[in-house]
Amino acid sequence: MKLAPLILIEAVAFLLIVGETYAFFAFVLIFGPFPHNFGEYTAYAVVRVVLTIGLGVLWFLVVLGLTRLYVRSKIRSAPTTSS
Repeated sequence: MKLAPLILIEAVAFLLIVGETYAFFAFVLIFGPFPHNFGEYTAYAVVRVVLTIGLGVLWFLVVLGLTRLYVRSKIRSAPTTSS
């Protein structure tokens, strides 16, 4: 089963997308009254943008970390050839 680690990476990426979509709608897009003050609304919008970017960065860090782990394991297990 040489493809199992790659399938696992893809499954984790999919589960992260599902989980982060839930987190986005449950925590970032809080459905409630918007502040009517310009300063409070701007701070509210900036926090939402930062949280959204944070979710994206988290996804990339996890997927890149798993990919690096996979590549390192393949490099270590590669047969060495003498020249």
